[in-house]
Amino acid sequence: MAEKFKLNDHERDTLIFNRRMIVAGVFIFLLISAFIAWMVYLQVYRYDYFAARSDGNRLHSQYVAPNRGLIYDRNGVLLADNRPIFNLTVVRETATNLDVSLDLLRSVIDLSDDDIEQYRARQSRRAVPHTSVPLRYQLSEEEMANIAVNQHLLPGIAVEAQLVRHYPFRERASHAIGYVSEINKDEMTAMDADMAANYRGTHQIGKTGIEKTYESLLHGQVGYETVEKNNRGQVMRVLDRTDPIPGRDIVLHMDSRLQAAAEKALGDKRGAVVAIDPATGGVLAMVSKPGYDPNLFVTGISRAQLADLNRSGHTPLFNRAIASRVPGSTIKPFIGLAGLYHETITPETVIGDPGYFRLQGRTRPYYDWTWWVDKSGHGAIDLRRAIYQSCNTYFYQLAVDLGIEKIHDYLVTFGFGENHAIDIPEASGGIVPSEAWKMENRGEIWYPGETPYEGIGNGIFQATTLQMAAAAAAIANHGVLKQPRMLRGTIGSDGEETDVIFPDTAASKQLLPSQEQIELVRNAMVDVVNKPYDSEHRRHEGSAYPVLRASGEPLLYPMGGKSGTAQVVQFQVDSAGNRDDGEVAEQFRTHAMFIAFDASEHSRIAVAVFVENGGGGGTVAFPVARAVLDAYLVPEQETFTEVSVAHNDH
Repeated sequence: MAEKFKLNDHERDTLIFNRRMIVAGVFIFLLISAFIAWMVYLQVYRYDYFAARSDGNRLHSQYVAPNRGLIYDRNGVLLADNRPIFNLTVVRETATNLDVSLDLLRSVIDLSDDDIEQYRARQSRRAVPHTSVPLRYQLSEEEMANIAVNQHLLPGIAVEAQLVRHYPFRERASHAIGYVSEINKDEMTAMDADMAANYRGTHQIGKTGIEKTYESLLHGQVGYETVEKNNRGQVMRVLDRTDPIPGRDIVLHMDSRLQAAAEKALGDKRGAVVAIDPATGGVLAMVSKPGYDPNLFVTGISRAQLADLNRSGHTPLFNRAIASRVPGSTIKPFIGLAGLYHETITPETVIGDPGYFRLQGRTRPYYDWTWWVDKSGHGAIDLRRAIYQSCNTYFYQLAVDLGIEKIHDYLVTFGFGENHAIDIPEASGGIVPSEAWKMENRGEIWYPGETPYEGIGNGIFQATTLQMAAAAAAIANHGVLKQPRMLRGTIGSDGEETDVIFPDTAASKQLLPSQEQIELVRNAMVDVVNKPYDSEHRRHEGSAYPVLRASGEPLLYPMGGKSGTAQVVQFQVDSAGNRDDGEVAEQFRTHAMFIAFDASEHSRIAVAVFVENGGGGGTVAFPVARAVLDAYLVPEQETFTEVSVAHNDH
């Protein structure tokens, strides 16, 4: 009989329990030993690796953008400065769920689709990980408070202070100073490695005008800092820092008071005014109207704002001072100098003007402006009178006698046909035609019938307002050309200004007229403004004198000038030589020009005025030029009010 199983076998239970405890103890011992070994491995053998990773999550090196250099006018007036703003920024690596954060932000601040689109474009250009990228610029105090309340729900998103460009005068001198805006991919790609490194941490770069030309001076040198951040990407403290080197402050030749006077004189007209110091070539004023507010571009202009600018119909972003190219009769003094230089004419050379000119063997006439008044012409006329009465017939004849090649060779030495401005690289060079130029650019030969129009500035020849001002300054400076320049000097850390000396490369190519020749033309241009009517000779008065007389305010300084009127469309002329002006739409009206200068021995200012679709140069552009000279030469006197005089001029 089998042995009965005992229900209460304490000895056997104890043995089983002890065995299980031993196995469990061994297992726990091995587990603890493995854990200790792993901890030793991590803490001792892998210490350097994990310490580096820990610091990598906590410590970050980031770039510090330098303060941009300031821009001053010649009198110390601040034209471009920096102001602090607060931006909403994102560090993408710590923004765990950006879409959710963006939805939350939309509910607490004004965040548009355009803001988000621009942020993504900036993010794609970011060169360094763990650096912040602006999501929206210029937060209000209320918006910053709303973000602070919800900060715990916005990982990787922070409010950061930044200095950005500010233009206190807004539209004034906007084309000359230019603006900064966000760096784009093409600009970053064009930079070499050293330059690209210097722009890390910088969001803006000069796009136009002085801001672009002197970007290397104004930008400065990037700095670096090591910071400690929390798990939300917020900076807790700065551990190490290499300060950036701020950009250089620069001083322009520009006179902001004169700039304001020139803009006021031009009024609501579309056009340009350029004023130059004949002795130095320094640009005292550069106006292009309509203008625009450059502050719109600093932090990125919205599509709606850009559309508003483009919809205006008046192309406010177009710089008429350096791009519009319609000289009209303002070229006549230089054609006269060419004739004297090449000895094609003398001061005593007289031609008979019946009111028109005909090429030999041709029947088609080239009309003088007097033809539309009384069809009588100027009669016997010499160079001096041809300039101050703006006789087309004289310059038709002179242009034909010179020939297009001599005209070309002489005009280029006065800065025409090429951009001779030292630091205005965006300026157009204009056109000085020749036989070779026409064949190369238009694939056609030069026809004799084209030459007469070159003598009065209504042919292929084109020159900008800037070029005309520089050429007028050369006559004011007794025949010596100074290349236009904007920069006068830089300001060092000691606050002292250092003048910048530019060599004049264009002057070495100039075909200098004799003093007798330049004085003849200079005096003829004084007669344009000051020559009154002589009862012994018909119409012996300067083309601008009727406007001066009608103003009732005599000049308080010697002034010379030359009017110009350029046709936009060709008028129809019948068989009797009558022109059908009809009702001309504004965009087809003639352009008005005037060049002027202080005619004292040591001239202080020369001016060129262009009024788009303005009408006659003497009646429309001359008052603007005089107002500018008044503001500079007689600053304590108010500039006179523009008057309108019935006078058909060139």
